Amino acid sequence: MDIIAEQSRSRGFSPGAFIIDRIDRASGRKTKEIISYNDEAWKIIFYADSHSKKNQYHAPDLSSLCSRWRVLLEKSIDEAKQDGNDESESHYFDLFKSGRRLYRVRGLLLSSKQTDRQQREKHFMYIIERVHPDSINYPMIFRNWQLNKREQDMVRIILKDRSNKEIAHLLGLSLN
Repeated sequence: MDIIAEQSRSRGFSPGAFIIDRIDRASGRKTKEIISYNDEAWKIIFYADSHSKKNQYHAPDLSSLCSRWRVLLEKSIDEAKQDGNDESESHYFDLFKSGRRLYRVRGLLLSSKQTDRQQREKHFMYIIERVHPDSINYPMIFRNWQLNKREQDMVRIILKDRSNKEIAHLLGLSLN
């Protein structure tokens, strides 16, 4: 597979973090993948990837990340079709941490017609959005996981990204 990565530069204004992934299966057996991204997306992914590997700084593998997201997005689209919710064009399908911040990935299939989706060329867009603790639907999480009161308190504190010392203090525990 040929992979071409392009970085789009924005001057002074960052419209958010996004990645556009184009797959072209036109060239015989060879598949060509073109990945375009902006500075903000690169910073978020680079920081997440470099800190997950114990300070081994290197460029993140955008191709494997986009491949994983492509599979998750297509699965999400198929599930929405099966449930009869084909109206939504964007789907949230992944969460990851970059530094101390939590991000979610929203994906769009950038094809105008159903026939385009089945053709050889597909365009995907991944929008990386910061998740604020205020926007998390805690009651749904607690119901799905059947958490007791103490576990619910722990989840709320952990999602606010508190230090171990602060967590222990808030829960009335020793740091050890």
